[in-house]
Amino acid sequence: MKITAEYLHEKWNAFNYYDGGYIQIEVKHALEWHVGYKEIDQKALVIISQNEPELLPSSKSIAVTKGRRTDGRWTLSFVLMRNEQDSVFELLCADLISYSQTVDNEISALNLTVRRFKQWNKLLEHQRKSLMDESNRKGLLGELIYLCEVIDAGYPILPAVQGWVGPDGADQDFVYADNWHEVKSVGVSADSVKISSLEQLANTDPGELVVMLIDKCAPEHSGAVSLGEQVDHTFRRVHENDDAYSLLESKLMRYGFIDLPEYREQKYVCSGEMHFRVDADFPRLTSDNVVPQIIEVQYSISLASIEDWRVEG
Repeated sequence: MKITAEYLHEKWNAFNYYDGGYIQIEVKHALEWHVGYKEIDQKALVIISQNEPELLPSSKSIAVTKGRRTDGRWTLSFVLMRNEQDSVFELLCADLISYSQTVDNEISALNLTVRRFKQWNKLLEHQRKSLMDESNRKGLLGELIYLCEVIDAGYPILPAVQGWVGPDGADQDFVYADNWHEVKSVGVSADSVKISSLEQLANTDPGELVVMLIDKCAPEHSGAVSLGEQVDHTFRRVHENDDAYSLLESKLMRYGFIDLPEYREQKYVCSGEMHFRVDADFPRLTSDNVVPQIIEVQYSISLASIEDWRVEG
């Protein structure tokens, strides 16, 4: 049986939290799992095991405690401290159970649970929502496709991944020694591309705007790929370089990605891409050409209007 966030939500709602207590999750697993309420309105997930678990660090959102029962078994408890992250917590709990369900011995299951929670903790440091929205999913897909193209073109693997600086908060998505690249993902029928800030195209060095044409499609469509599958493909492209592999993991986490089933359901197809040279004459808004009273801008550029700047990719 696959444990989902919806299933756990129903379990938590099955009893009155004023009464306290816990109920066991009926799942084939090397560990024993319970859900309940530690205090009024504080959802909790509890693992019971024969082996002593590692004590994990707590965060502002989730308190983690370890204890020993009178029967000698150990408990590892995860308690939600911020109710505004309720849906995130439910998704996390379901994922911890499912992720560690792939092994049949307790120690291995504990190790997988610990590893997965640490990944979640890093993710929650960078975002408050549980899942990326559709726009961010397509954006990440486009950037990963572009990163693979850079590597396939012969660029050294580690510098290629290092140059993907968008997840680190840089103004442009990719910055290399000879050029910078801002990648935008739009549908094939789009007639414009959105620029999200005054800084996004403000780099004075030579650069380019890369427009990836990405749409949802049926699973059987030729070239169909899910976001999760593209992540897998990208890891395969960098696996020969341990530093690049580790760096890619870190950048994906900062982007807000953690490998969840939801990111493998929807298929997409990239039907092409367009490259535009961004030079001194390229139409754009920057802090140099708007009045100083304006400090934040989002605007759209007509794709037809910049055809003169189009170059071969």
